[in-house]
Amino acid sequence: MTQETALGAALKSAVQTMSKKKQTDMIADHIYGKYDVFKRFKPLAVGIDQDLVAALPQYDPALIARVLANHCRRPRYLKALSRGGKRFDLNNRFKGEVSAEEQAIAQQHPFVQQALAKQAERQTAKQAAQTDAVEAEQVGAAVETEEVAQNNAE
Repeated sequence: MTQETALGAALKSAVQTMSKKKQTDMIADHIYGKYDVFKRFKPLAVGIDQDLVAALPQYDPALIARVLANHCRRPRYLKALSRGGKRFDLNNRFKGEVSAEEQAIAQQHPFVQQALAKQAERQTAKQAAQTDAVEAEQVGAAVETEEVAQNNAE
């Protein structure tokens, strides 16, 4: 362990005088500002809670755990987890994979199911629009061919 500096001790003392809600908000702001993996809602490495506690000694570990739990319940994070793939550490480096079981659990979450349903609706609407555009193009080409044939006949 590193020896705590006077500035670090003063910061820790000042932070602990704040309400738990304010501390939690401050920790969240700090984490989202400092770590790209949180900003981009990438799947987090297993054990990242210990890395955060070590990286942020001025904050209460219980509050860091609360911020992490809040992050992992957000729909955007759950959606990323449901896609599977790589997990990342605080430095945005590959550190493990999302297991099929974890992916399946994330896919069962209501937020993810709603997002997937909306995505399917958008894809269906996009395909219908493309089909309509192709049909309109074919009709336009047929009319144009018919007009040319009539002009040649005259």
